[in-house]
Amino acid sequence: MEEVEKKLTEDQFTAVRMHAKELRILAGAGTGKTRVLTNRIAYQTRALRIDPQHSLCLTFNKRAAVELQSRLMKLGLGNFVTVGTFHAIALAQLQARWKDLRINSEPTLLSNREKFLFEIIPNSLSPTERTFIFNEINWCTAQRVSPNNYQEVAEKSGRRSLVHHSSISEHYRKFVELKKQRNLLDFDDILEQAIKFLTEDTQYADARHWKYQDLFVDEFQDVNPLQFALLRSWLGANSSLCVVGDPNQAIYSWNGADSSFLNDFSGYFPEAETVRLRQNFRSTPEILSVSSLLLASDASLFANKPNGPLPTIQSHDNELIEAKNIADRILQKNSESMRWGDQAVLVRTHSQIAVITGALDEKEIPYSIETEVKDANNDRSSEAVKILTFHASKGLEWKVVHISGLEDGLVPIAHAVSQSERDEERRLLYVALTRAEDEIHLSWSRNRRFGSNRERKPSIFLKELISALNQSPKPTLTQTPKELAKKIRDFRSQWRAGHLIEPEDFSYEERLNLLRELRSSIARVNDTSPENILSDAVLEELIEEMPDSMEKLVLISGLSPSIISRFGGQILELLSED
Repeated sequence: MEEVEKKLTEDQFTAVRMHAKELRILAGAGTGKTRVLTNRIAYQTRALRIDPQHSLCLTFNKRAAVELQSRLMKLGLGNFVTVGTFHAIALAQLQARWKDLRINSEPTLLSNREKFLFEIIPNSLSPTERTFIFNEINWCTAQRVSPNNYQEVAEKSGRRSLVHHSSISEHYRKFVELKKQRNLLDFDDILEQAIKFLTEDTQYADARHWKYQDLFVDEFQDVNPLQFALLRSWLGANSSLCVVGDPNQAIYSWNGADSSFLNDFSGYFPEAETVRLRQNFRSTPEILSVSSLLLASDASLFANKPNGPLPTIQSHDNELIEAKNIADRILQKNSESMRWGDQAVLVRTHSQIAVITGALDEKEIPYSIETEVKDANNDRSSEAVKILTFHASKGLEWKVVHISGLEDGLVPIAHAVSQSERDEERRLLYVALTRAEDEIHLSWSRNRRFGSNRERKPSIFLKELISALNQSPKPTLTQTPKELAKKIRDFRSQWRAGHLIEPEDFSYEERLNLLRELRSSIARVNDTSPENILSDAVLEELIEEMPDSMEKLVLISGLSPSIISRFGGQILELLSED
């Protein structure tokens, strides 16, 4: 136990050792939740409070299950604790139950619900409409909404109606009836059937409660009503429950997940204890600071790592130039001895991937595409840059993260209309940002082709980010803005060859020297080199573009939000032609 204590922070050790029948661990991004979860199982086992052979650890995907099992193996518990997804554990339960009941005609597992549903949904509908119906039926089964009451529930909850609710009800009804006719069970049916066996047979339920007496649930913010109902049916009178989650990483409500089970945990379990993990071990202070500004409530995380480079924001004329720039930056990092596998490119939608891969192919950069959560992995030893959607990146991390396409219509996604949908988009970007350990590079395009070329605007989240940074404390420069402004006026009031210097005569070199002086002042305040604040290339772009407003300043490649918010006024003053 002493060895466990030495490896953990005070908050982590509190979560590991606390003796509680029901425990909620609120673990922010990068706070070591998997370490805490596995060490809690080990500690409680050594304290003789739980029996690992009667312990069940639930995850939401196979990747997480494999990771937990591997960590438990290192702690000497891998062969004792049962680890699996809700669906895997429920299916094993059903198969054993069918065998006990000697059911000869066991249902067939429907492994591809989408293909089956698309046989029912008319081809006359557009691909977008067919996908919408598929997603709505997924939401219904996760929420335990039947075909008969879907229309009422959808209207009350304000569900979007790309296809009329009554039409969705009809397709949903056909789906249920056809499964029954063919003796098929899909993954959600497995959970429903498992609940039914447990609620209808108390002796059977008692046996299950004896088999698994201590339950642990990872990523509890992602649980949906169906999974929560199954979890409740797995809990007996003497069962213990420990859940780990982060409300700021709740990004699956569109698929039926309900983070209120985590947020209102004490409402379901009145005697529950709560421990919060606040120390982030993954990201630099700069990355954490920028990420947390996206959240309506303070993430309350503090960094364990030393300072690093500021996040950058770059704008480009179109997505081809943006992708080329990302490829160039990846190459540059690789030339600095960074492995390909230590970098990732994150995008909001699958449709953005092709242009990224095209740019990487042109530069002969190895990459792997992992757009499904179940396929994504954190094998950074592989010699390939990872390309993932924001959703698929959850739970993973890289030294350098490039986020592409931060434009309105993509981030937030165009169909996120309600406040709750836009809040989820905000959390989704927060998840993407907090995948980065050392560096994060954000970019967007003024034009992007979606069938036809369309003019784009920067994401509202970028604008909010800069606005929020304006409220942060300003460091003191060795020269005040007034002193810098006076120096500019002095330059402009000088006589040269008998006439006053006009704006066009205010030379490139003079502006460059003033910008370098400002850069040096900022660097001294931040105890870093001038080049870490603004590169010479950025200074040159400033002089070439001559931005005259904060909005135009945002469009300059390589200018971070914090630099713009803190020193944008001085930069504009230096470039002013007044």
